[in-house]
Amino acid sequence: MNHRKRLGVPALLLSAGLFAACMDDDKNPVVESPDDAGCLEEGTNRLKLNITADLCELEAGEYSLQGVTFVQNGSVLKLHPGVTIKGKPDGSQSALVVVKGGILHAVGTPDQPIVFTAGTAQPVRGDFGGVVLLGNSQVNSTTGTADIEGLVGVPYGGGSFLNTADSSGHLQYVRIEYAGYLFGEANELNGLTMGGVGSKTVLSHIHQYEGLDDCFEWFGGTVSARYLVATGCDDDIFDYDFGWQGTLQFLLGAHNGPATSSDPNGIEADGRSGSEEAHPRTYGTIANMTLIGNGTTSQSGMRLRRGVGGKIYNSIITGFGKGSAGGWAARVEGNTSIRLATKDSLAGYGLYAFNNGSAGTYTVSPAAGLPDSVNTRQAALDAISGWFVDTIPALAPITLTNPRPASTLAGAATIPAGGQLLPTAYIGAFDPAAPTLWIDEGNWVRKTNW
Repeated sequence: MNHRKRLGVPALLLSAGLFAACMDDDKNPVVESPDDAGCLEEGTNRLKLNITADLCELEAGEYSLQGVTFVQNGSVLKLHPGVTIKGKPDGSQSALVVVKGGILHAVGTPDQPIVFTAGTAQPVRGDFGGVVLLGNSQVNSTTGTADIEGLVGVPYGGGSFLNTADSSGHLQYVRIEYAGYLFGEANELNGLTMGGVGSKTVLSHIHQYEGLDDCFEWFGGTVSARYLVATGCDDDIFDYDFGWQGTLQFLLGAHNGPATSSDPNGIEADGRSGSEEAHPRTYGTIANMTLIGNGTTSQSGMRLRRGVGGKIYNSIITGFGKGSAGGWAARVEGNTSIRLATKDSLAGYGLYAFNNGSAGTYTVSPAAGLPDSVNTRQAALDAISGWFVDTIPALAPITLTNPRPASTLAGAATIPAGGQLLPTAYIGAFDPAAPTLWIDEGNWVRKTNW
């Protein structure tokens, strides 16, 4: 694999020509004469590298990026159903980055999704840098801010201007294809990269197709999402860390092709490395998820470590743990996360794990110096065993072409009322009693190679 050069962003690019949009309480722009003049090079369908207009609207059609493109603070890029935005024709560095205070309004329809894709003639993973959303919500760092991976000097997180209810826009019926740049170890852009994104951002019905690194990654923030599809990821399917606290529901993720990174997992969740007790703690609440490994190189279905907490309900994990002795359906690592598992601050309810590796369904991996290590480790193993339904019948293989069980599985947990999760009485991403699958609505999900 040829590693591309790390992206450099001049500081002046982030500060030049900024305009303050007039916003209402929901951070919707209030303007009188929107058009595309603020974001396209004159006489072309190419987006400017630096979008500073109060509101720029693009009608259905095909547009292209000239490189790493920024929607600046106070600016709104509104994409209508049927818009396709492509990267550079030679596959070199291009991405759409919405900086703190910028807004991306990309609301498609099932039959006219908004597509971000590579501009190459025969696209492959990594020909497009993906979509990056940055906001002013919480980040588990010493300053409450950080620079997003893959870009130089591009910050996320509110710091002293913290706003957990910040909005970076609205994405619905969106597909992101062939995305991700790998610059080096722990330095990547992903399919959809989110840094410090706030809870008023709306994310729903998004398909990340064929990504070079993680399909979806949350760096801190408080944003939630529903109806996410992730297929063909080279690394992790869903990755969250740095104090992300939100909810996810109705998720389908699969390594349906080669996953060649050193550690491709279904979920990889982390606290702050080296400061596992630091707050805000990474704490995701997830329900109705189906994770499908490729049966060969996929490692753990859920790798939960470094002080991460959270709750996971009514989900299916299959096809993991076969490519490595360290792979499991669920692996809890580090002394803090192990302790949280014994206190029900890291827990699963109504989980099915089958057809995973021979190493076992779950394990814990303590670091050196765990107090009362033998008893604490065993207490965590006992707790984690209760995450899974006691008697798991032989199930027909769960695949992308057959992603739901033939009948309702016993043992679904009750989802607590009063939160953002919708009540369901079934396990996995799809209701066995529904006449159709939600991924079959329109063509927003691309099923090539399924």
